[in-house]
Amino acid sequence: MTRPTLLCFAGDRWDGNPHSRHHLMRRYAQRYDVLFIESVPMRAPALGEGGELGRVWRKLRGGVKLRTVEPGLHVLRPLPIPPSGRAGRYLQRVALAAQIRWARRKLGLHGPLLSWFSLPVAAPLRGRLGERGSILYYQDRYDAFSHVDAPYLRACLTALARGCDIAVASAEELGSDLRTLGADPAIVPHGVDVERFAGEHALPTDLEALPRPLVGYVGLLDDYVDLELLVQLANRLDQGTVVLVGAANTDISILRHPRIELLGVRPYASIPAYVASFDCCLIPFLVNRLTVAVNPIKLREYLAAGRPVVSTPLPEVARYGDVVSVVAREDFVNAVIDVLNSSDLEGAREARRLRVAGESWERVAASIEALFLPLLTTPRETDR
Repeated sequence: MTRPTLLCFAGDRWDGNPHSRHHLMRRYAQRYDVLFIESVPMRAPALGEGGELGRVWRKLRGGVKLRTVEPGLHVLRPLPIPPSGRAGRYLQRVALAAQIRWARRKLGLHGPLLSWFSLPVAAPLRGRLGERGSILYYQDRYDAFSHVDAPYLRACLTALARGCDIAVASAEELGSDLRTLGADPAIVPHGVDVERFAGEHALPTDLEALPRPLVGYVGLLDDYVDLELLVQLANRLDQGTVVLVGAANTDISILRHPRIELLGVRPYASIPAYVASFDCCLIPFLVNRLTVAVNPIKLREYLAAGRPVVSTPLPEVARYGDVVSVVAREDFVNAVIDVLNSSDLEGAREARRLRVAGESWERVAASIEALFLPLLTTPRETDR
């Protein structure tokens, strides 16, 4: 029997540390054929940005790439055509549609199709690929990122909110955005690999020589991370190390500090071991229009590992205020010091684990599947 196909406009690279789209599509691949579309540009590089232009050129030279990473899970890296002006947007849409049709033919994905939009710039393709229905999965305020064409992204989001059959938001603030645009979204927060993070892990070798205690952050270092706050924390530590695990997407020269260890990217399989090694975990985000709508996956990973967490005041983190220290920026450093000076009892660790024990990615996937399954099972006029 031909399996249905989920066409996921994800944007993110499959091989990077996973976001919600990765976790969900990996689970859906057990029942559907998934075509995961990665690395579609959301921004047009400025002429002065030699590094960005160079990355686009290298990707263009690499051509189209199609690979199967797991049974039922296929990844398409299309030509990275930036949405530069009306001509660039038209070329991006036409080229992307052609590459998707080619990939489906090559893979033999002939089952009924659903389009999943986690990437707003793919909005012009809705309804153009023969899909039975479409899902808007809204997990970030795309137009609030730096260096994007915010009006264009807002227009794309509006088209998806009004045109998709199903709308899902990962945070209450995002749900409010979609309701303003006329959608009736389901609010489905992110999940966590509970067992992966709750287990026992050996100390990573690159942490062995670092002075304890270890205060850790896992995730992208971007301009929504309060880098100055991390330096303030490092300045206050009489001993110990601030450990930062993840790539950098902004200038991090300010983080050159004797008590800050920049580890860079580490494989996702090793992340639970790093989290388990931290005496205190951090969510040091600036509070702005982007971050008040963020539902950090790292929060649940920290808690599943039973670790103490200190966070700046983000609405979705505040919902876990019973097990997380959610504090104003000016109190952040003192809150971390308090954690390090306190005994972390087993009862507190168990309370953190239990707080997210029912929030698995399997449960999240099932909740969303219940919303879109009728699109596949309800006969259409053309089926009769």
